[in-house]
Amino acid sequence: MPPAPISLTDWIAHVFDHPVTDPAWHWDIHTQHPDLSAEQALLYIAETCERAPELLASYTDAQLDQGFWYLLGCNSDYLPALYQLSVPWPARRRVLRSFLPLFRDFMAVRCTPQLSHCETADCPLNGVCYMWWDMDSVPPPRREEPAWAEQDREVLAIMAELLTIPHDACRESALHGLNHWQLDYPGEVETIITTFLRHTPGLRPELAAYAEGAITGMMQ
Repeated sequence: MPPAPISLTDWIAHVFDHPVTDPAWHWDIHTQHPDLSAEQALLYIAETCERAPELLASYTDAQLDQGFWYLLGCNSDYLPALYQLSVPWPARRRVLRSFLPLFRDFMAVRCTPQLSHCETADCPLNGVCYMWWDMDSVPPPRREEPAWAEQDREVLAIMAELLTIPHDACRESALHGLNHWQLDYPGEVETIITTFLRHTPGLRPELAAYAEGAITGMMQ
């Protein structure tokens, strides 16, 4: 039997419309999660990210933080579809590319420009922004697996483009991701970060130092 239909609006409410608790709502083993097909889940994630300023405006930063940790974390029911080669590449690519407007039009507006690797941010969203490319449900590099080569190239290109956003938290997020990809793609990571440093004068010393360290995969 196929999953029961759920609207985009209701699915967004399931992810974000909860009281902020510790532990977060999604760690409750009794929580019921809407059952979506892999392609439907990715469609909803992509549309939510593409239209985040419109669709997520009513939620607090803390609610958004817990919702994004749910989507990206180890107990996510939806974003792991990015790991499935059985899901058509255009659907997976759309989700990955939807992270660009999410960061450019939403994270850069809601997050503070503090650096999570060395500062305590005032905004709850900064933590998940920083960790975005280091989470269980975001595909890791697979250099030795040809079937994943196109997806790997796409992720590298997206992290490179995130570095063009004039917001320190967004740039730090991309650098954090590139740091973790350095082992598999050292040449590509060095090219992306050195190009960023060459074309972005006036960076905060802390961010410039983080970028230099990420070239060799030495940062956290």
